Amino acid sequence: MKSNLDDRAGNGDEETPHRRGLYLIYHDDFLLHDPSPYPHPENPERLRVALRALLDSCGSSIEAITPPRRDPFEAYSLVHDSDYMQVVLEASKSPSPAWIDPDTYVSPGTPKALARLAGAVDVAVDAAVDGGLAIILGRPPGHHAGKRGPAMGAPTLGFCIFNTAALIARRLSEYGRVAALDFDLHHGNGTQEILWWDSILHVDIHQDPATIYPGTGFPEDTGGIRGSKANIVVPPGSGDDIYIDAVGVALDILRNYNPDYLVVSAGFDAYIGDFASMRATEHTFARIGHGVRDLSVPVIVVLEGGYTSGLTRGLPAFACSLFGEKYRVSREPTVSSEKAWKSYKAFLSRLNEALHSG
Repeated sequence: MKSNLDDRAGNGDEETPHRRGLYLIYHDDFLLHDPSPYPHPENPERLRVALRALLDSCGSSIEAITPPRRDPFEAYSLVHDSDYMQVVLEASKSPSPAWIDPDTYVSPGTPKALARLAGAVDVAVDAAVDGGLAIILGRPPGHHAGKRGPAMGAPTLGFCIFNTAALIARRLSEYGRVAALDFDLHHGNGTQEILWWDSILHVDIHQDPATIYPGTGFPEDTGGIRGSKANIVVPPGSGDDIYIDAVGVALDILRNYNPDYLVVSAGFDAYIGDFASMRATEHTFARIGHGVRDLSVPVIVVLEGGYTSGLTRGLPAFACSLFGEKYRVSREPTVSSEKAWKSYKAFLSRLNEALHSG
């Protein structure tokens, strides 16, 4: 299927003039990172599904689907070690997908997809500095990729190659005060590692790391600059009630920090039935979208996880709410068990102590 789901989806290398507003940044080159003929949950089809879901649900709010410039992926040297980048380049020379770890592949088209992502970063940063809001609907994802590959002792890269969110955060820090929000099911260990000694605030909502990959992101991890990292942990099986409370905590931290720009690692794999045992629905993702919009700062959103229902239901609820459109939720919010609430409150207590003690 071609990307031109409507006439606005461009694929040329032309530079689109920036206007203040809402930008969806997409290119067919993002599909070239491809595991075929091997099955893998992180595959080109998920992007086709995501693009269609967005355009069908809230396409009228998007001023332009902006084709990103194609830049050399060496732009990622701002956040990655050159030796690691060379490993990716060498692996991509194989005529078929090469596995750089048990979870993560590189294909012959991966360098071109990454070069287009680097161009997307340029377009998105320009739009944000101009006061706009941009969603990069691209792949491969990146928030598990650390400076030299797997981050913070993780066993694999978890489907990720280069860390686009960390690159954007570093780029925006040249223009003002930057915060990053990550609401993927899994902890953004690569982002935390890369930004550990940066003053950039990194707030991450994720499943209890003792129960899921990558096994990092505990409340006590508050950054090399203390308080610059905040890990909001939710237990397995959490429903909308716990997630919405966690979103409120994250938004309070972000408001207190008062950023000039916000980078969002948007993962939708916590949606009920998508990837694991979480039970978030459109209620959660709409709340995140509304909350981010209410911060009233320029925003760049980067797609991370989400593989099935998270893309068809969670992504549109988030994006429409972020755009200021009403999104009709037809189901009741999911409710967490008393045991889950008890565990969640214990995590919050640990976070509060870590951020305010000493």
